[in-house]
Amino acid sequence: MARLATLGVDVCPHDLHLGDIARSSFGSARFCHVFHLAARTYVPESWLAPVDFYRTNVAGTANILELCRRVGASATVISSYVYGRPKSLPIAESHPLEALNPYSHSKILAEEVCRYYSRTFDVKVCIVRPFNIYGPGQREEFLVPTLVKQALDPRCEAIMVSDVRPRRDYIYIDDLVDLLLATFQHRVSDVFNAGSGKSTSIPELVGTICELLGRRKPLVSCQHERREEVYEVVADISKAITSLGWRPAVSLNVGLRRTIEWMSARHENH
Repeated sequence: MARLATLGVDVCPHDLHLGDIARSSFGSARFCHVFHLAARTYVPESWLAPVDFYRTNVAGTANILELCRRVGASATVISSYVYGRPKSLPIAESHPLEALNPYSHSKILAEEVCRYYSRTFDVKVCIVRPFNIYGPGQREEFLVPTLVKQALDPRCEAIMVSDVRPRRDYIYIDDLVDLLLATFQHRVSDVFNAGSGKSTSIPELVGTICELLGRRKPLVSCQHERREEVYEVVADISKAITSLGWRPAVSLNVGLRRTIEWMSARHENH
């Protein structure tokens, strides 16, 4: 939202305080494009409350696209965790979709709603599939802030994780915002991956975080395998590079340093 404002774009924000995304009528506002970022996202919670995820992620997306149809707007919709177990790496947008949990299933269904509205009602919908997003402002239950919090805390003698085996493709939040803005400028009905194009292990993440902080802490695994775990993902980002002229600009080292600085400042202020 802040980036759009710097470009001189009038922005009409909507959050939960203004109404449930699945039920809101959105008043009489008029606009040319919607960035649909609202979702239930924390995968473990989806096993506990699947209906809430379907309501927000599927019905909410349908409600947003119906709004776009009504006012003649285009949309960019965020989707993720839809590829299941990779058949090959890197993962291209043409890779088959597979639901491994209620969250990913809700996103696959939301994408089908997008395709239907694009095909049937001629609503231009661009789907962006980010891999593992990180950066300042991320909730602490996600991996990177969990690691940074433990590394910063002098009371933590070791950095604890559930499982050290998964490798993920991490994309810094500013790079994702750049891609979202590119979809706004091009207004196409298509699907694009958002990632760095390489995978990083948890020991590598922890090593970089400790190096940036100038301290050493052991990494300890609880050896708890998450249900339906996928052990490595790498995004094929060539389509976004070729079609939208987008390319990630923030290295993992720089992104982690910015995240550490933000979390350190928050810790000092509290």
